Amino acid sequence: MHCRAGVGERGCEGMVETSREPVTAERAFWAWLGFWVQFLLLGLCVVLGAFAASGAAEPGDYAAGMIVILGALAVGFLRLKQRFDGGALVWRAFLLVDNMTSLVAAIALFAVIGLAGLFIAAAWRYGALHDGGLALFVVSGVIVFLDIKQVFDRIGSG
Repeated sequence: MHCRAGVGERGCEGMVETSREPVTAERAFWAWLGFWVQFLLLGLCVVLGAFAASGAAEPGDYAAGMIVILGALAVGFLRLKQRFDGGALVWRAFLLVDNMTSLVAAIALFAVIGLAGLFIAAAWRYGALHDGGLALFVVSGVIVFLDIKQVFDRIGSG
């Protein structure tokens, strides 16, 4: 229990109980490990992007590799910033929107990104940019549907 701010002379006027379950050492370890595993996976994406960019056997391989490198570095820095800012460390809070206004903006943005992916895939008949464009389209669609689900789940829960 702890006292609220602005207590009188009588001590703690309005005691507030917090029902936080104690953190066990095992749970703390898995939370710590999970935080650092995401950076390990992002580091692997940087290495894979470097291999793709350095090989550059087909048109677009260099650009696709560099985009993977820059994207993985950006996500890593954003996750680290989120950690230092004290925000929620779950990926759902990092990736998805919570209200209808943001949902409209996210749908418009990811529709444009998905269409750009289709145009990129159509411009190259094969190779890394063709595959990357298709992946961009699919991932944009998945994010739109997950955003819609997130918003309507929040509305439905209260």
